[in-house]
Amino acid sequence: MAARLRARRRAVRRCPDAGTALVYFPAVAALTRTRILVVEDDGSSACALARLLEQDGFEVDVARDGAAAIVRLSHGALPDLLCTDVQLPHASGVALARYARSLDPCLPVVLTTGYPEHAEELLREMTPPPVVLTKPLDYRALRIAIHALLGIELGAMSVRTV
Repeated sequence: MAARLRARRRAVRRCPDAGTALVYFPAVAALTRTRILVVEDDGSSACALARLLEQDGFEVDVARDGAAAIVRLSHGALPDLLCTDVQLPHASGVALARYARSLDPCLPVVLTTGYPEHAEELLREMTPPPVVLTKPLDYRALRIAIHALLGIELGAMSVRTV
């Protein structure tokens, strides 16, 4: 069955220091794959990152700007993790993270940036805080962060830079 079912099931997700959130998850044929929304305006970086994450067994959706990502979050199933660049066309990664957290206060967020000082404001105001990684992105550091945020045990690791 290629098409996703639009039915939703409910789950309660507990979030330290942010209370309890009722989260709706889509009913799909295979619930075992973790979904990651990657938001990156550089096409080659977005494709390379998506390919690496897919090789690690994740289901990846890519948006090329903040507005496209907001549309996906608004009309589709929420991802298990948001990985976004901070500086994006049409809506910043910070605005995108705020919007995503308004839908799911416990959504794990990874911000990637060449300018880490731009993410400091978000680190102070979001609970739980997002992980901030600097560019050029070390895939090993991203992989460790994703596994830690999702509570997934790490397997064998290779060193790659995106």
